[in-house]
Amino acid sequence: MKKVYLIPVSQHDSSFYIGKYDPRKLVKMTDPAIDVNTLQEAQRPLDKKHLQEIADYASHDKQGMLPSSILIATKETDKLILKTEKVSGETKYYIEFPDSETELASYSNTIDVIDGQHRLFAFDEKYRDPDFKDSEEYELPFSIFITPTIFVRRKLFTITNEKQKAVSPNLLLYLKSMLGMLDSSEETYLPLVKALNEENMSPLKGRIVISAEKISKGYKAKELIKIFNKAKLADIIIGGNPISKENLVKALSIYLQGWESHYQLSFRSPGKETMTKISGLRYIILLFETFFDHSVNTRKAFNVDFVKTVIQDLENAKQLDEGQTLFDDSLLFRGEGATVKMAADDANRLKAHLANKATVGFNPLA
Repeated sequence: MKKVYLIPVSQHDSSFYIGKYDPRKLVKMTDPAIDVNTLQEAQRPLDKKHLQEIADYASHDKQGMLPSSILIATKETDKLILKTEKVSGETKYYIEFPDSETELASYSNTIDVIDGQHRLFAFDEKYRDPDFKDSEEYELPFSIFITPTIFVRRKLFTITNEKQKAVSPNLLLYLKSMLGMLDSSEETYLPLVKALNEENMSPLKGRIVISAEKISKGYKAKELIKIFNKAKLADIIIGGNPISKENLVKALSIYLQGWESHYQLSFRSPGKETMTKISGLRYIILLFETFFDHSVNTRKAFNVDFVKTVIQDLENAKQLDEGQTLFDDSLLFRGEGATVKMAADDANRLKAHLANKATVGFNPLA
């Protein structure tokens, strides 16, 4: 057993203790029945993807730090007993934690995780980097409560999570980019987003929130990355090769200019119209590949006039009346799912219309 010294903390009539221990051992003291999607009494279910993200971050290769304390609680009165001793006249608090594999096995299911379970369970052998050896020093800070009731555990979890103000995903994206921690889609599309925010020809120049700056009616970089990834812009082929970032910036700028010209609106000076909101931009971007493929297949230059012509084709395919626009049905732009489905349906409708238009009057058997 290993003596773990603790710092006592008192708040009103309640007390808890702060300490640190090896999370690779601490995780073996939890309930072994807890796994992904397990319904718990006072916790959310574990998320496998999040567990792996933390495990990868804290790996031997990434050298990630987890300085925030997790909240844990003892479960039994005869194990993990809080003790005191006098050292130079000062009272020291400690608990004896299991250290060897035999001891850890006998202390299985002796702690509950009140908050921070993903940080702890990421050190389970199922997720931990195999190169992260037990001999490599790693400690995780914790606050420990002595045999709290289920009511107290639920209250602590609720207060800890409800009272926190979530950090903007956009700011986290910026910080991750500075730390080299972007995921694959972010690595692919963040340079494109930045270029669209900087290039003079881009209708989105100066309109994209890259970190936490204040831009009225601005488009968040995190949301644009999600849209670009959904549209699979990086998979577009030009001349037999994947399209370059420079060409994609040029093509998207021309494309957006075409929409601006057709509807006499501006992404740089947006009003209340749906087209210049993020929902309208999502719809437009999801149609980009269909427009671009039509340019390639018909060997027509991809310019503003071409884009305007294809927008008119889409309006004709949807049988809009004069004065109607593609953005009139605001209900279809209120939810992301509805907008994505409408874009997919309209892409198919446009492809069929363009095919019929190209072959009208042609009889292959004549």
